[in-house]
Amino acid sequence: MPISHPVLSWSSLKDRVPAYALVENVDLVVIRYDDEVSVLYGRCLHRGALLADGHVAGDNLICGLHNWDYRVDTGVSEYANDEVLEKFSASVDAESDQVLVDAEEIAAWAVKYPQPYDREGYLGLYQDHHGTP
Repeated sequence: MPISHPVLSWSSLKDRVPAYALVENVDLVVIRYDDEVSVLYGRCLHRGALLADGHVAGDNLICGLHNWDYRVDTGVSEYANDEVLEKFSASVDAESDQVLVDAEEIAAWAVKYPQPYDREGYLGLYQDHHGTP
């Protein structure tokens, strides 16, 4: 599968600062760390918060709502190793200054894991699809 779908410019990414992208109706979090890039599923597995609103501490991406952690390079939680964000294929094209992903890979993942977010509805990106008691 081709890694050819641009999501963000490489030069716009700050080191270890999460950035948001949307591909094939899937929220992504893009993290530049040194000369590497990691593109992970962009929703916390706990309550669905956008991880691009979180921060990086050491090697971990921390959810901004409840402090759940995920390794920047693998998506695996250090706290609970069975909690794993999907990591998508990504590369940096220095000539075009773009971070590229495989949109077909992301679309195939979205078929297996349909996204419940109604982007046009009330609260849009920030709705809690888990609900509250």
